[in-house]
Amino acid sequence: MRLLPSALAFSFLLGTAPAIAQTTALAGPAGPQAPEGGAWTDCPVTSVTIHRDRLELKCAGTAGADNPRVFAIESLDRMTDFVLRMALDAKARGKPLSLLYVKSPVANPTGCAVETCRRIVAAESK
Repeated sequence: MRLLPSALAFSFLLGTAPAIAQTTALAGPAGPQAPEGGAWTDCPVTSVTIHRDRLELKCAGTAGADNPRVFAIESLDRMTDFVLRMALDAKARGKPLSLLYVKSPVANPTGCAVETCRRIVAAESK
């Protein structure tokens, strides 16, 4: 299930008003849709790293400009514990974890490399 509070936080992060139509459109009949400025990706979790200030997930696959493979969320974020549990479960089951992330590196948490890492705003277990 998509996390509605995350979608609301994502819309505030991007400076857009959290209209109900925007947040309920995350999962449409054709599959998951991302709000403007965000994108969904499937992450076959290869490693989970806990830093003092953030949780970082690394995903299998080749990284590219439109295909980041490292994602992070601040340690103090209310979603961090849930994302950690979901990532460990997905890794143990060999299933991908779907992540909604902010495309712009400007929103990255501290320590999340501009070239390779992006901010997590929602997660879905498959």
